[in-house]
Amino acid sequence: MDIGTYAAASSGVLQMRKLEVQNNNLANINTVGFKGQYVIAEPQNFDGTLASAINEQDPFARSDQQRVKNVSEVRTQVDFSRGPIQYTGNPLDVAARDAKDFFVINTPQGPRYTKAGNFTLNAEGQLVTADGLQVQGDGGAIVAQGGSVSVGNDGSVRVSTQAAQPPQLVGRIQLVRIEDTSKLVAEEGARFKLQGGAPTPSLGSMETMSLEMSNVSAITGMVDLITTNRAFDAYTRTAQALDSMNQTAITRVGRRQ
Repeated sequence: MDIGTYAAASSGVLQMRKLEVQNNNLANINTVGFKGQYVIAEPQNFDGTLASAINEQDPFARSDQQRVKNVSEVRTQVDFSRGPIQYTGNPLDVAARDAKDFFVINTPQGPRYTKAGNFTLNAEGQLVTADGLQVQGDGGAIVAQGGSVSVGNDGSVRVSTQAAQPPQLVGRIQLVRIEDTSKLVAEEGARFKLQGGAPTPSLGSMETMSLEMSNVSAITGMVDLITTNRAFDAYTRTAQALDSMNQTAITRVGRRQ
């Protein structure tokens, strides 16, 4: 396979990876707190190619690769820009106003961080996520039982048991700030794991009875998907055309002998 076919094929593989990421973005366009992703790529170094292992047998491999570099995926980057905040009227819904502020969720694998504030109460009266994981309060679990529950802009959770008495403070939703969001690794849905460093307590405020929605734009996502799909088709056709030309050349050379 010549260098042109390698370049076209590697670019096609990159476009296929982009299609996977863009399809996932569009599939989560209505997921609360979801953050869109995109693929970052750069030209492949010769040392990372298969040809480098047989360089002594192919003296033209390095110069060919430097002349027409292949493309390889580097990583998937998360866009942590804030999504639109939508009013829901649900007293347990809450949204962090700052893009770098996150809620803390207790999971069997350790603490996780999210922008999805669509909380609810479980059978024990604990404040939990939509899939039943405990929401971390400043003093541990938040238990709200025996009355009407409300959340303040500072994350305070209060329960009104009797009309004649003021609401009772039962806890405060923990809000942390992560300045270097590049250390956050996306997990299932809108949940992230922090690799390296530690979050700091945040003094930021929250938007009550509201949710931060996905920051993926449907229009932009569809345009990107169409563009990537066309690029994938183009690179595939190019690789097929180059392969056909090589086969034709080999056949003609064989006939002349």
